[in-house]
Amino acid sequence: MRISGVGCCLIDSIYMNCSYNDEAFQNLMSVKKGDGGLIEGGLVFSEDVEKFANKPYREILEELTSHKKPDVMNLGGPAVVALVHASQILAEDTIEVFFHGAVGKDADADFVHSSIAKTPLKVDFKIVSNQRTSTTDVFDDPSRRGGKGERSFLNTIGAAGFYRPEDIHSSFYNSDIILLGGTALVPLLHDGIATVLKRAKKSKCITVVGTVYDFRNEKKSPHTQWPLGKTSSYKNIDLLIADEQEAIRLSGKADLQEAAHILISYGVGALIITRGALDMIVYSGGSLINPCALTTLPVSHYMDELIINYPPMKKDTTGCGDNFVGGVLVALAKHQLKKDNTLVNMRDVCAYGAASGGLTLTYHGGTYHEQMPGEKAALLQPIVEAYFQTVGELK
Repeated sequence: MRISGVGCCLIDSIYMNCSYNDEAFQNLMSVKKGDGGLIEGGLVFSEDVEKFANKPYREILEELTSHKKPDVMNLGGPAVVALVHASQILAEDTIEVFFHGAVGKDADADFVHSSIAKTPLKVDFKIVSNQRTSTTDVFDDPSRRGGKGERSFLNTIGAAGFYRPEDIHSSFYNSDIILLGGTALVPLLHDGIATVLKRAKKSKCITVVGTVYDFRNEKKSPHTQWPLGKTSSYKNIDLLIADEQEAIRLSGKADLQEAAHILISYGVGALIITRGALDMIVYSGGSLINPCALTTLPVSHYMDELIINYPPMKKDTTGCGDNFVGGVLVALAKHQLKKDNTLVNMRDVCAYGAASGGLTLTYHGGTYHEQMPGEKAALLQPIVEAYFQTVGELK
């Protein structure tokens, strides 16, 4: 079995214990949609925040961080982090996991290569020699969301801006499961996502799409819905995973229930809308996942209680959503290995997703660096089992 993914891969530089109430952050906060200002919980491109602040990005970064170096630098990006997680958890199964994407030819690219080399993930990179590897500066304010924490992102696209659907190696379509993750940070790929999905379905791949905040289209038209390539993309998505804000902007509806119904009407096979520490909204039409009407499922209460009882365990929320997607891939792959022609249950999918996202709270950044194979799987398993024990079957 093979899982392949394409999309965003970058270096996360994480600044801990920020306060969005500080003057430096308040001066940079967005005033109106698409103006280039910092967005709490959202992503802005570095070139746009330069225009907003009318100063070079380096000066902006120094003001936000008080000239401090990042607390953590780690491999990041919605696609590659999800796939690293899947490769680690599925290491003992006969499953190959591949990532396709772009890097520059610089020190950050060396960091990407060395980080991935320590994992079971296999890669196919396009090297864009005259561009820097993509980076994101992450500002973590642990006081937000009632103490659950929030992040804001400043992204430099770099080499990812030169990756197109035509750059994807043909082996990508010889996979059982494919992921398109965070393609809004890979603009040319994002614009051509409909062609990638159409070819993938023609090749009988299971298609999973995980979205990310699409500041490029937010900037173009702040008051209209974001495109996902073309509306025709949705009918070739077996499972769409988006957070609350992304679902609202993709649908063009301010009410989350309405947003979910719109996305379902576009033809997605199944839908998961994450809401941070709040219950997820889920749906399945019954093509990949057992049918379930629009309903909710919880996040991992096991992890919530663990962190309440042992506060020092909590590090930051960076990568929680990416690992959630990775956990979903694990659940789909484990079920496919059964080869019994049954459909997977939404509870099982969300159990692995919620457990994987919850575990991410206990280390810095999205990528977990194992000391030995199977280490992360051993940490994950009791969280998954606790979810099964506390969440009943969906009706």
